Amino acid sequence: MALKGKDKGKDRARDKDKDREEEEPEPFEVVASELDEMTHAEVRMLYQESTETMRFVKNHQWKTVGATLITYLGIIFVAGFVKADADFANKLMAITILMTCAVIFVLIVYQFWMHNEMAKINRIGADMSNLFSEIRAVKSTREGNVHRYLLLVFMSIVVVLGAIVVNLALDRISGA
Repeated sequence: MALKGKDKGKDRARDKDKDREEEEPEPFEVVASELDEMTHAEVRMLYQESTETMRFVKNHQWKTVGATLITYLGIIFVAGFVKADADFANKLMAITILMTCAVIFVLIVYQFWMHNEMAKINRIGADMSNLFSEIRAVKSTREGNVHRYLLLVFMSIVVVLGAIVVNLALDRISGA
C-alpha cells in the first residue's frame, strides 16, 4: 500500500511537469519570405508607398472636414456682415446644402481610396515573413474596417451638423 502512495506522488509530480511544459510557449520560428532579394525590395517599396498613401488620404479627409467647417463659418460671417435678406440667405442655404453633399461624396471617395490601399497592403502581407503577418494580425482587418467606417460616419455627421448650424444662423440673420 505504501508503494501505491509513492507511485501516486510520482504521477502527480509528472502531471505537474507536463502542465509546466504545456504552459511554456514553444519558441517562435521565423519563416522568411520566399521572395528573392530584388522582388522583396520592390514589395517593401510598394508597402511603404501604400502606407504613406493611407496617411495622406486620412489627413486629407480630416482637412476636408476642417475646411468645410471653416467655410461654413465664412458663410455665416458674410451673411451677418452684409445683413442678408431672405433671398440671399436662401441662396447661401442652397450653396451650403450642395457643398455638404459634395463634401460627403469626397469623403466617401477618400474612403474607397483607403480601401484599395488596404487591399494592396493585405496582398503584400501575404508574401512577407510569418513574423510580419503575426504582427499585422494584432489588429484584425475587421476591426480596422469598423474604425475607418465609424470615422467616416462621424465626419459625415459633423459636416451635416455644421450645415444645420449654418442654416439656423442664416434663418436668424435674415429674419425669415
